[in-house]
Amino acid sequence: MLEMRGIHKRFGAVVALNDASLSVNEGEILALAGSNGSGKSTMIKVLAGLVAPNSGKIFFDGKEVAIHSGTDSVKEGIATAFQDLSLIPTMSVQDNILLGCEPKKNGFVDEKKARKIVLELLEKFHIDCDPDDYVQTLMPSTQSMLEVAKAVYRKPKILLLDEVTASLHYDEIETLFGIMRELKAEGVSMIYVTHRMNEIFQICDTITIMRSSNTVISGKVSDFSLDDIVYYMTGARPEHSDTVAEKAEDFADRELVVDVKDLAIAPKVKDISMKAYKGEIVGIGGLEGQGQSEVIRAILGAVKPEGGSIDYLGKKTKFKAPADGVKAGIGFISGERNVEAMFPIRPISENIFAGNSAKNRMFKFLTKKEVRKFSQDAVDKYNIKIGKLKDPASSLSGGNQQKLVVARWIAMKPNLLLLDDPTKGVDIHSRQEIHDIIRECAANGMTVIISASDTEELMNISERIYVFYEGKVAAMLAGPEKTQERLVSAMMGINENKKEELAE
Repeated sequence: MLEMRGIHKRFGAVVALNDASLSVNEGEILALAGSNGSGKSTMIKVLAGLVAPNSGKIFFDGKEVAIHSGTDSVKEGIATAFQDLSLIPTMSVQDNILLGCEPKKNGFVDEKKARKIVLELLEKFHIDCDPDDYVQTLMPSTQSMLEVAKAVYRKPKILLLDEVTASLHYDEIETLFGIMRELKAEGVSMIYVTHRMNEIFQICDTITIMRSSNTVISGKVSDFSLDDIVYYMTGARPEHSDTVAEKAEDFADRELVVDVKDLAIAPKVKDISMKAYKGEIVGIGGLEGQGQSEVIRAILGAVKPEGGSIDYLGKKTKFKAPADGVKAGIGFISGERNVEAMFPIRPISENIFAGNSAKNRMFKFLTKKEVRKFSQDAVDKYNIKIGKLKDPASSLSGGNQQKLVVARWIAMKPNLLLLDDPTKGVDIHSRQEIHDIIRECAANGMTVIISASDTEELMNISERIYVFYEGKVAAMLAGPEKTQERLVSAMMGINENKKEELAE
């Protein structure tokens, strides 16, 4: 029914898709699998009309079609439910579901029919809310179910489901799978992206596996074992590990800087425990949305835990705000620099000095000379390519913008540096420079906790890696156990027990 052949897509120097392909038949559920950065989401976006490929062809029922926009995608009978929801938070449930496809009567929206349609969908999906409720007031799992309901309402020929179960509860997943089976019986084809291996074996008929922007293999799910899938995703047979505990003797001579115990932060973090020692670079790995950002922000004081505790330098933290964490010697670098890290229209000098300013007392008079010297020293030390210090931060390249943020915090010499995907969207040369800076800091005694979406980055820079899965620590990898295969297996919740469960 649908076939994608030889799809290529570049974003600058980054190759997102390289001769990728897939096909799905009528009334078939295809699993699209691959580790982070393999190209799955880009393939979905190409079909949804959000990304235009550089080359390649798309066929429906043997006829070549062109999809240049979301409108083109809809015309071909494609509907998409995204992990990053397409819902409008400030609109009602009814308006979100029907948006652009409202039933009409005499040129106006047929309110009676619209209400009937939405109530039937809510009942079908077992969604407990009112059609007039604003989406922003609903639980994340409810919003995810609404995202799927919105796509199903369009009566598509092909339904794209991108990590839709990531925030769903067990009963909601069962409801969704029941609906998927009904749609399958009606002849609807589905492309299902998930990192939960048990779901692939439970609901999917066929599978296409991607690695490093390429399609590696396709076939019937029944022809693959769990180890086979991980092998094609990583290029190596999986190594399984259930260990999450450190060996105390390995750190007997090092000061414990951070001790997180049984941390819970709704809805993603359920039970996280981890440690970080002086001069150590600790990595946090996991698929997107497993609680990494929440834990980092809880340590900083930006998020209040609902359970558990965080000890910093031997004392339980009582930070009421990030400023308290900064004053206690904690630095924070976000990969979302334009949202959380930078003041784009302010001068480079002010951006660099901002962290130091927050650390000092309020209303302290700052001289231009003091700000200029502090900033120039950081620019020189960390090789930030700038025009003038008075130029706006937005004038810098992406890599230099991120180095500016790194320089801001490291120049303050914090005891603990927290990094949340700090090299996202950064070119490879700038990434290497940032890594070198982090390693130098750790060698000088700074403790570093880094979350990264790139598994290779975590492997290269971390001494130990805590892998989060479903809001818990799936594994702690160090020494000989710190391998790419173990990391990927743990990210997908695969251990020996899970392997036995799926084999049954």
